[in-house]
Amino acid sequence: MRRKLQLTAAVLTGAAVLAAAAAAASSPAVVTGATTNRTDTSAVLNGTVNPNGSSTTYYFQWGLTNGYGDNSKPASAGNGTAAVSVKTTAAGLIPGTTYHYRLDATNGAGTSLGKDRTFKTAGHPPPGVVTGPATALNSKGATLTGAVNPSGQNTTYWFNWGSTASYGQQTFHQTLAATSPPANVAASLQGLLAPGTIYHYQLVASHGTAAATSSGADADFMTYPTHRPYPGVSARTRPKTAHNRPYTLTTTGTINPETIPAQWGCQGNVTIRFFRGIKQVRFTLAGVQPNCTFGSRTVFPQLPRNSRAPVHLRVVIRFVSTPYLASNRANYEHITLG
Repeated sequence: MRRKLQLTAAVLTGAAVLAAAAAAASSPAVVTGATTNRTDTSAVLNGTVNPNGSSTTYYFQWGLTNGYGDNSKPASAGNGTAAVSVKTTAAGLIPGTTYHYRLDATNGAGTSLGKDRTFKTAGHPPPGVVTGPATALNSKGATLTGAVNPSGQNTTYWFNWGSTASYGQQTFHQTLAATSPPANVAASLQGLLAPGTIYHYQLVASHGTAAATSSGADADFMTYPTHRPYPGVSARTRPKTAHNRPYTLTTTGTINPETIPAQWGCQGNVTIRFFRGIKQVRFTLAGVQPNCTFGSRTVFPQLPRNSRAPVHLRVVIRFVSTPYLASNRANYEHITLG
């Protein structure tokens, strides 16, 4: 009987050790708490961590979505078995804006994630800003456009502009009242620019502080050149001989804008004309694509009026002039129908 009691005690002692080891191996218990001391640009994030007997570190995450993006530096929550209060200050925030945040903790047994929570910073949100297109382009100027939402506060706006994305120059600062609805805005650079030059610009609006300042996306434009270069135009029409009705011809080609970047040079249209002698018998218009190519299909349901096969046609393909490029044509081609 004594031996049996000893074995039972040993089993109980071993179970206690295993239970204690299991308790010691638990991941931390985490509770994401409320925020305190919220200002326009910061908030104190609070929570509790129970290390469950194992050395534990914790950190907070926060951001504009529950994907977060910003983390506090990892800090120690100790190795006790009771919940301890922890906190960090999230700074550099945007006024009047909703943020997500969460407390996470980890020890040798694993990582625990707190519940996602949200808070809103004090003050008005920054103005809403959209950089618009450049309009009224010519060789010496342009008008910059955009849209501003003052978001309930008096708002100053202006355009940064220059020959690079570093800008270097600004338009005059203008003001929208707090009560103004979202407004389309513009600033003129007429007479200030050089011909054939690429410029960058960006709309900026502010409530008066860096935290309440919004910048639109960078945009660019090119002023018109004083002398438009002649683009290279290459094209071909196939088949050279179309035997059966309907006679379907495909014309493809490319534009070489020479010194004008493709973004501005590869715009516009190409005319594709078919002549029998001096008489035009078919006309097709093809748009130039951003990759500087063009293509079109021309169908002759039957031979031109009063014609007998074979009919010989001359193909004239011409790029139509734009403010950036002069008109030019490809080499003449000859095709046969029937």
